[in-house]
Amino acid sequence: MPVAMALHEDLLGPPRSLPPMLRILYLRRGAVLVNGAALAEDSAMLVEDAVTIAGEGELWRFELLAVPEGWRAPPEARDTLLLARVLARDAAQPFNLRLDRVTFTPGVETPAHGHHGQGIRRLLAGRRFMEIGAQTHRLDGGRTWFENGEEPVVARGLDPGTSFLRCMVLEPGMLGQSSFRAWTAEDAAKPRNVAYRQYLDTVVTLKDAPCN
Repeated sequence: MPVAMALHEDLLGPPRSLPPMLRILYLRRGAVLVNGAALAEDSAMLVEDAVTIAGEGELWRFELLAVPEGWRAPPEARDTLLLARVLARDAAQPFNLRLDRVTFTPGVETPAHGHHGQGIRRLLAGRRFMEIGAQTHRLDGGRTWFENGEEPVVARGLDPGTSFLRCMVLEPGMLGQSSFRAWTAEDAAKPRNVAYRQYLDTVVTLKDAPCN
């Protein structure tokens, strides 16, 4: 059984409850309490149990769950869903779950690269031009995308402060290690031209995932 990753956006008002699930909560803006514990703006929290969220602001949820083949997000999830992907990952096996922020040096391209993992990204600020494989995109703030790690990516921040949030699933042995994989030896010699801020890096196992 594979793993699905889904990114949701909640515009908070009245308190709301969420069922048990492995998820990262990231507060984009505002002030909230998660089961009574404060979650500060531009910070993240890993939860697995049921939670009640109270406060105001904009909350992003990266959720991980075991799913059957051919899974699609249920209709009741689609009001808040931004992007969902089924990953090439066995739900019964542990994995390294990572959330970080990548900020670009303005006007300078990254070398062509992939990653030792896959996951969903969302642009926090600015504008981003990128090539993924044979596709070319220009993204504005708030846009989401998925990278499988197996296609070459070249990216450039078009505005000062251009940055994105990245949630990735990697092998457990990648804990504390860079996920960056230069595409060629020439690319490996080039500067990356980005800065990182890490929010979370831990090895997890999905509860209730069927064993093989």
